[in-house]
Parts: sequence; C-alpha cells; structure tokens
Amino acid sequence: MNLKFSSPAPHFWILLGLFLTAGFLGYRYVADGQGSLRQRGNLVQANPAAGVQAAPGATAAALQEAVTRAVARVRPAVVAVMAPAGTGAGLKTGITFIRPADKGGHPVGSGLIVDPRGYILTTAQTVGTATRVRVKLFSAGPGLVHADVTAMDGKTELVLLKIVEAGVYPAAGLGNSDTVEIGDIVFAVGTPYGFSRSVSMGIVSTNRRGLVIEGRNYPDLIQTDAAINRGDDGGALVNIRGEVIGINMAYFIPGNRFTGIGFALPVNDAANILAGM
Repeated sequence: MNLKFSSPAPHFWILLGLFLTAGFLGYRYVADGQGSLRQRGNLVQANPAAGVQAAPGATAAALQEAVTRAVARVRPAVVAVMAPAGTGAGLKTGITFIRPADKGGHPVGSGLIVDPRGYILTTAQTVGTATRVRVKLFSAGPGLVHADVTAMDGKTELVLLKIVEAGVYPAAGLGNSDTVEIGDIVFAVGTPYGFSRSVSMGIVSTNRRGLVIEGRNYPDLIQTDAAINRGDDGGALVNIRGEVIGINMAYFIPGNRFTGIGFALPVNDAANILAGM
C-alpha cells in the first residue's frame, strides 16, 4: 500500500511559530493578581507565598502585547512616497529591487521618518529620477507634504529626503542590525499596492544573505518571509522591540509570482547617508 503525505498548509507553520514563540515568552512574563503582565528573569517560577501564579493565557497575552507595542512604535513614522508620473523604472522579475505600486499612473512607494526635523529614508526605486516628491503622512499634522531629495547613496541605493514644510515629525527608533539572528520575529511595514502602513509578520530567514541585485553587490542583506510586495520599497523591517533593523528593498519574484522571499538592507548600512542629516 502506497501512502501519500501532503505538505502542511502555510498556516500550520505560522501557528507553530506563534506557539513556540508564546512558549518562549512564557519564560519571561507572569501575571499578578490583577491580570497585568510584568517581567521576571529568564525563568518564570510560581511563588504561592507571594500570591504570584502563572495565569492561564499569560503567554499568549504577553506575545500579543509585544507585537502590538512593536507595531505601534513604528507605524506613525512610516509614510507613502509619491513620485511624479514617468519617473519610475520598469518592472523586472527574479531577484530584483522592489518597484513602487501604480496608482493612477503615479508611482507610490514607502519611506521612513528617521529624524523629527522631517528626514525620510527610502530607496532610489521609490523616487526614480524625481528631485521632489509628495509624502503622505498618517500621523498628526498635515496629511500631504512635499520632500526634496537631499542625498543618494549609489552603493546602497538608499535616498534621503527632507520634508519642505517645517514641523516636528514622528521618527522611528533605529536598532542595531548587527544583533539580528536567524529566527527573530520581524514585521514589514509599508505601502504594498498603495495600502498604506500595512503590516506583515514573519521571521528572519537568514541574516547575512549575499546577493548581486541589478549589478549592485550586497554582502549582508536580511532575508525574511514577511510579505513584501510592490509599494513596500523603502518600508521598514522591524524587530519585536519596535526598532527598525532594515529597509525593505528587494525580493525574489519569478514571473511576477509572490514567493515570500524578501530582502532588507541592514539599517547599520545606512550610517553614511544618515550622517548627512
């Protein structure tokens, strides 16, 4: 008798990952008598004398709280970047830079506010040949502003924008991408296909992926299975602490088919262009 086994559905692996993560976080959090979470050491131990017990559902609540806080820290700083019509590059397949989405003939990508004065980090593919772009803000303040290209790093394909309108803008916190480990939970935040500040969740598939993308050499890209699509160019890759560890800039898309293989430039590699702020 021949038995055939099918591969588990993708949702199985997602649920398994969440279960394992919740179990790990369960070693770090307990609930007090009022049901609020507080961090202990590396190991949770019940202490009946002190009235502290591991509450049912505490690990799931801890995981949810960590996810919610991480996303809330970075979403106000993620913007949509709209370049003039005709300034973008054509679509490519295979391992390629992410291209902006198309909305009414206008390229729409993503960007990240990295300084309260209005400096925005994005990619060359997002702005194309434009020297001034429109930026859609989603936090308090004017909804639509203009930004000028102030610097471009040909080695990394990163671009620095500066919002023209004076103001104080919500900036994201930058992490240390040198500490990224395989298996870390991450979130991709951007504007896929024009859907602003969308969040997808995944893990770090590998933390030192060397690739040549459209003629440029990248020795240490962060690979992730978090969903990255057109329009996510210049968006943020965020760790569980809500720190930006990478700028989403490439994916593997054979024949325009989604694969779940995306790449972010480590944020530490942006040091040169950020020095020009």
